[in-house]
Amino acid sequence: MKQRMILAVVLMAAAVAAVAQEAAPAADAPKPVIDVAEKIKDFGVVAKGDKLNAVFVVKNAGSVPLEITQVRPTCGCTVADFDKTIAPGATGKINAEVDTTGFTGPISKAVLVYSNDPATPQVNLVVKADVRAFIEVLPRNLIRFNVLSGEAATEKVILLPGEDSQFKLLSVDAGGGPYQTAFRELPEAERVPERKGSQWEVTVTVPANAPEGLLNHKLVVKTSEAKAAEVPLTVSGVVRPIVQVIPVELNFGTVRGDAPVGRNIILVNNRQGTQLELTKVEVDNPGFTAEVIPLQAGQRFQVAVTMQAGLAKGAQKATLKIATNDATKPTILVPIQVSIQ
Repeated sequence: MKQRMILAVVLMAAAVAAVAQEAAPAADAPKPVIDVAEKIKDFGVVAKGDKLNAVFVVKNAGSVPLEITQVRPTCGCTVADFDKTIAPGATGKINAEVDTTGFTGPISKAVLVYSNDPATPQVNLVVKADVRAFIEVLPRNLIRFNVLSGEAATEKVILLPGEDSQFKLLSVDAGGGPYQTAFRELPEAERVPERKGSQWEVTVTVPANAPEGLLNHKLVVKTSEAKAAEVPLTVSGVVRPIVQVIPVELNFGTVRGDAPVGRNIILVNNRQGTQLELTKVEVDNPGFTAEVIPLQAGQRFQVAVTMQAGLAKGAQKATLKIATNDATKPTILVPIQVSIQ
């Protein structure tokens, strides 16, 4: 009896050991091992606007191929490229880039690397730097305009060194915008107090003949400062029309030929301080008629355009012509279109 009990215990222990051995992976099973010797790239002090290129070397210290499944940068950092498969014992690279234009002071940007290494499925890489504006822009490097067409507008900024240094302004590139630019070194009486080094004023003008529409351009100020050879200025805003028309074209869409008479509205707004009159409205297609509806004397009007029923099938186009008493905007032309089924 005793021998039977001992035999049963031995058999049970052997069964448990076999199950445990089958469930647990072998300790010496081949696997990839990700190894990044330098996980932090510290660029030290850099000039604002510099583009940092950090190259991280990744080694596969394992015995099967290492698969880099994903590389996810955090805000302000981009990943140019990376090696997706690294053979055992070989090395690959992850190239990360940071544009410092939008940063000032110490920065730390992370890059999250995911792989098939079972022991370390995620590795965090870091790009660090201390971003210095060797030339500052006061009040800021963003210039805004809200200009009425036909009227000029001017804004000014001051460039001065972040440290006690002397520099010269060499040129200002208008970035393809309709701007007139000028610059001059400020005399002592006009300088920002308690700031040493040279100081320069940059003037940006939207001329009276600038086209209507949005302003969105990058200006580049070139300097003699090696650490800030180019200083970016952003111009944004709008050149508003003297007489505003909303919408700028009428589209009746697609309608049936036997559909009821259709009507569309445009709104005409005048600038403050003047009296506008719409002296005549007409459409160059007899299938349409137009009517002026005053909303506010001299300032706001509706123009109702009516499409007659029974127009021929196909695309129909016309032009609404509005005559005004404004010397700067004597005629307003509004395209009209409709598709008749």
